[in-house]
Amino acid sequence: MGKEKEHILNDYLVAKYQNGDQKALKLLIKQFHPRIEQQIFAQTRDKTSLDDLVQESWYAIIGGLASVNLRISFEVWALSIARRKAIDWIREQQRARKRAQMIAQEEKTENPSEEDFLDIILERKARLKVAISGLPHSQRIVLTMFYLENYSVKEISEVLRISGGTVKSRLFNAREHLKEILN
Repeated sequence: MGKEKEHILNDYLVAKYQNGDQKALKLLIKQFHPRIEQQIFAQTRDKTSLDDLVQESWYAIIGGLASVNLRISFEVWALSIARRKAIDWIREQQRARKRAQMIAQEEKTENPSEEDFLDIILERKARLKVAISGLPHSQRIVLTMFYLENYSVKEISEVLRISGGTVKSRLFNAREHLKEILN
């Protein structure tokens, strides 16, 4: 079939689908699916992601097909959607490669030895102790009971004779103060 006849047939199938003919959509997909695959593969050169990208393209095409008013041919519109999906995928692959490179670089430069790691832990522990000692007494008690002595909120409220809401409030405020002190 010639290109002109394909364009006319595709536009006709779109019009029929927009008028409620579901079979027209099936025919349109069957006829135009290879073109979508070619478009995406030409840009990505990746067979493993091809089916997913084609499927995403068809979701977008079908989602917009019911309401689109084609001023251009269906082919141009549908292929532009497929092209954008491929470009989005390429950009995401580039971002993922950059993230992986950054992580690898950080691991090379910031991979401490066991001694350095222990020093870091001890230093953080010392900072945390100093920060906790800087909290108000009421927050320090609740924080110590909850995190170090493993009391529940209910048990703390019973021991200190305060409401559970007060315990939760003091825990929240203590954590917020620690964040401020440590940062």
